Amino acid sequence: MFKTTPKKALPPMRAGERESRAGGEQYCLSPLPLPVNSEYAVDVAHINVRHDEATMDIRQGASPDSMMTAGHMLSVGVVAMMAFFLIVWIGIGGFPLDPQLAAAWGGGLYIVFLFVFMLSIVWMNTLLRRMPPIRLNRQRREVAFVVDPASRFWLPAPQNLWVVSIVGAIAMGSGLVVVIDLAEWLRGAEDLFPLTVFVIHTSAMIFLFVYPPIYDLICRLCKRERRTVLVPWEEVVAVCGFNPSLGPGAITGFGWNFALLPPDPERPGYTLPGAGIIVSVGGLPGALSQWEYIRRFMEEGAEAITPAAREWGVEWYDAYVAREKAECERTNDMARWRRFRRKRIWEHARFAHWYTEYRMKHILPKAVPSDWLAEWSKPIPESQWAKPSQAVSELGEHLRAAYQRGEKFIEMGDIEKRFGVVVPAVSEKSYLSFPFRANVQPA
Repeated sequence: MFKTTPKKALPPMRAGERESRAGGEQYCLSPLPLPVNSEYAVDVAHINVRHDEATMDIRQGASPDSMMTAGHMLSVGVVAMMAFFLIVWIGIGGFPLDPQLAAAWGGGLYIVFLFVFMLSIVWMNTLLRRMPPIRLNRQRREVAFVVDPASRFWLPAPQNLWVVSIVGAIAMGSGLVVVIDLAEWLRGAEDLFPLTVFVIHTSAMIFLFVYPPIYDLICRLCKRERRTVLVPWEEVVAVCGFNPSLGPGAITGFGWNFALLPPDPERPGYTLPGAGIIVSVGGLPGALSQWEYIRRFMEEGAEAITPAAREWGVEWYDAYVAREKAECERTNDMARWRRFRRKRIWEHARFAHWYTEYRMKHILPKAVPSDWLAEWSKPIPESQWAKPSQAVSELGEHLRAAYQRGEKFIEMGDIEKRFGVVVPAVSEKSYLSFPFRANVQPA
């Protein structure tokens, strides 16, 4: 169900099935949320951003690692421009400082800043704002996905990397010219203020912030808005895959991914467009642990899971630095402490953790309206809770007995055929859906 071709879908996989193709492997863990006998239920990918007694929101959150990578790029760019400045300055004879060299150096620093700012701040914030969570409701046994329109739109999405790259190239090129021409104008070498290139640069920067709301307005006018779709929990597809990373003429690496996807009931073998989540995990045990974490919340409740420790934020970072310093002082290894501090400064690590905390608190919540699924998400009396199907209960008992005998989930094949349990056919009818941004609540 996870792998499809443009012309014809593959037969939908069932829980327990395994496929090998193109140098990779794929394991189907669901539909039918069955225990996989994982030793741990762990949020390996840190996708649980919020949960309570009834619901859980899962999504790819902000990470300080990406911000520290951006900080590393900024430091490299600044050092490169400093080296360029010194080499050219010494080459032309040192003092007095050439004004054109100073302007070119300032323009280069501005380009380095813009490159990091637009990719790691502007584009990433746009992406996070437009990546709504998947909300699981254990009491109703339903999962809410936000689905893109079925066909492509004639306008590129604001988070499209090509849009940011093209506009960013215009902004950086015009920014360099603005700095150089402005320096020339200030020292009197140019009579006219560089208005044209200044307007181009300013317009490109404004476009990055203005285009998303304009795009959303056009989508509303053209009836091209996303929709919230409620999928029965027992029909949600969970798969994990081991796939090669392909480069020009070679395999460059391998990686394990875990995916939670909504099937398309009207097109067996396909999933609903633009919905679901795919995250990297460390291996098959990590994928099984991630699935068990989600499954146990839905089947057993919040008391059955232990959220992953938060590893971001200024408070966490300060405690981390204090522990490292205390360890270096205890071992009298101050050289290690100096290397540690230099690396953190080079990566702008404290700012990275501060901004990650800001993103988690202020950027991620903007991905959904404040009243999104408010009524649907409220706890309901236990007498009204949806119950597991007979197939899930029966297969669960068979699996627990098999695990006691030493059998493994990933070696059993199709679980339904393995234990001879007949699962009622899924009705090929559209799921309940409604406009994503509209103030509409399901009954």
